[in-house]
Amino acid sequence: MPATSLHHVSRRALLTGTAATAALALVGCTTTPTSTTATASTGQAAKQLPRTLRLAASAPPVKLDPAIVADNESFRITRQIYETLISIDANTGSPIAGLAESWTQSDDGLTYTFSLRQGVKFHDGTELDAQAVVDNFKRWATMPAKLAADSTQGFNAVFHHRQDLPKLPTQKEVETKVKDEQTLSEFEQGAQQHRLEQLEALKPVFHETLFAGKSSAGSASYFSSISATSKYLVTLKLRRALPSLIDALTLPGMAIAAPSALTGGPKDNPALALSTTPMGTGPYTLASNKDGLVRLEIFKDYWNPARFEANQNHPEVVLVSSIPSPYNRETAMRADEIDGFDLVSVDIMRNLIRGAKLVVQRDPFSVLYLGIDRRNKWLAKPEVRRAIAHAINHGQLADKLFIQGSKSAGSVLPPALSVPEPEPRYNLDQNQAVKLLAEAGYKGEEIEFAYPLRVSRNYLPLPERTFALLAEDLAKVGIKIKPRPIPWTDGYVQTVRSKEFNGLHLLGYAGGYRNEDDFLSGILAAKSDEFGYNSALLDSQILAARSLAPGEDRTNAYAAILETMNYDLPLVPLVFPISALAFNSNVTFYPSSPMLNECFADIRMSNSPAISS
Repeated sequence: MPATSLHHVSRRALLTGTAATAALALVGCTTTPTSTTATASTGQAAKQLPRTLRLAASAPPVKLDPAIVADNESFRITRQIYETLISIDANTGSPIAGLAESWTQSDDGLTYTFSLRQGVKFHDGTELDAQAVVDNFKRWATMPAKLAADSTQGFNAVFHHRQDLPKLPTQKEVETKVKDEQTLSEFEQGAQQHRLEQLEALKPVFHETLFAGKSSAGSASYFSSISATSKYLVTLKLRRALPSLIDALTLPGMAIAAPSALTGGPKDNPALALSTTPMGTGPYTLASNKDGLVRLEIFKDYWNPARFEANQNHPEVVLVSSIPSPYNRETAMRADEIDGFDLVSVDIMRNLIRGAKLVVQRDPFSVLYLGIDRRNKWLAKPEVRRAIAHAINHGQLADKLFIQGSKSAGSVLPPALSVPEPEPRYNLDQNQAVKLLAEAGYKGEEIEFAYPLRVSRNYLPLPERTFALLAEDLAKVGIKIKPRPIPWTDGYVQTVRSKEFNGLHLLGYAGGYRNEDDFLSGILAAKSDEFGYNSALLDSQILAARSLAPGEDRTNAYAAILETMNYDLPLVPLVFPISALAFNSNVTFYPSSPMLNECFADIRMSNSPAISS
């Protein structure tokens, strides 16, 4: 079906209302109506309309090349167009066969062999084979560092390809510096003892040869090589064991693109075409992306037709529009201008349930945090950072602004990962906050606080109200805030992760697979720019923990990492949110996933009366 241009001259047109209905009727009609057969032709056109899902997101996709983006609105689209070597079981969250139908692992954990499915075609008609996979890996491995830094759920997040081996700090470097005749507080004594214990535990690990062979990038890269052993067999070699590798290969940034699209662009991005013209093997192709509306259509040569046959009521066309406000999304759905929307806010949840709408919740697998930039004069002081942590009413924040069941966060790792929260926990204690501010010499100087506008995220559904509640908490202990609202689409993330901004900010992270390193690597990817924070001890702890097999030692290692972050406080974890979608009655099933691995081909629906009647 050809792409249809929808002119966005009003809110209704933007929300794919009357204008979209008319456009769909036109493209679905195969007869030429006359004055004597108009009624019959209209009825025939209605029957021939494809099942069309009209979904509202909170923001448009940034780019459609999953290897160089980090936002979930881009991944929402790319997950339909591309596929990964390993997929995720919708019921258990465990890794299952994807483009690789099977795989083996060597005893030392350094060699993986993937057997590819045969008969899989890319959207350009070419065949998936081992060389295509190799071409994708080589593209990721040689990608310019600046471009690779735009991704937090792709090759570099998995293989840490551009990282260098951290230098283990000395005892003197981890000891708390004090002035003459000054004694350490109980808190400082605990922090110093923890650091010294961790340093001793790491010494034998770092006396070993941690990585095997040479690296084509950083000295701490896990990636060694990849080769096409035969037409459908791929061999991937590592420099150090990575027990989470198979799970990590499910990340959206590890999607395999058609080799034809990997070249032809400028030197700094030869695969530039993928940003606007994605080319994968997935069940949907991109028909158009303009005027804030993404149109997807079924890929007729999809390798797994049984998926569609098993679900006869899948969407044949998907229209994804961008509506920043959750209240406007709800209004549009009630007016039958859309069939459903993501990121339901707590305010409208009760109305949706009363209205008998289908509400689909996701288990919490994201975290909202308050970033603290140490390059700020006052935020550089540990007493001020601790005062901020004690000033925040975590429970009130979770109860007031998030869907029921959302929990206040004591660390950046969600409960599903079963890593204990660190001690001491920064419980609400306004008196302690005031005392700490006095010790730091703080007298009410302004501290800039950035928050996003015109967006909802699964970890931050109501940004403005979240900022207001936190600012109120901070004001109660005497901290003066200078608001810095920044529209999300005007580069909010880039701003708060830059050297130019050095205040407080709201941000979060949504996990891509069930692993601690995913969260830590994603949140700390730009820690020197986002938090003004560098810690050789923390870097060493994370590297040592990454190669541990699941079990008690691994859990203890990550618990110690959380304790280091708890003492250093580059950020304050706030909430583990539950996110939700809502649908009109024509949608009867939506495949929700905590990791947001949600394929539209598994949705069950009928056309909205607004389209088919």
